[in-house]
Amino acid sequence: MVDLRGAKVASFTVEGCELICLPQAFDLFLKHLVGGLHTVYTKLKRLEITPVVCNVEQVRILRGLGAIQPGVNRCKLISRKDFETLYNDCTNASLID
Repeated sequence: MVDLRGAKVASFTVEGCELICLPQAFDLFLKHLVGGLHTVYTKLKRLEITPVVCNVEQVRILRGLGAIQPGVNRCKLISRKDFETLYNDCTNASLID
């Protein structure tokens, strides 16, 4: 778990890069700004950010931490830098809408 904008978010170090749980970050910071997780994935594509797909063990750990729902069997991870880019995009988009 790492501190992100004042909240604890599940994270993994993958190939030397700290990656946070995207669905958990969405629930904590973005869901009030955008329509849904599908909107986030559309924004990521437009921003040319490619999230990392969790492996089975990472999904188990995330479920155990409560970062994702018990029935979820897929999850994506994103770097802090990419999250900040996404967050800024969502914040600016919500000001325009």
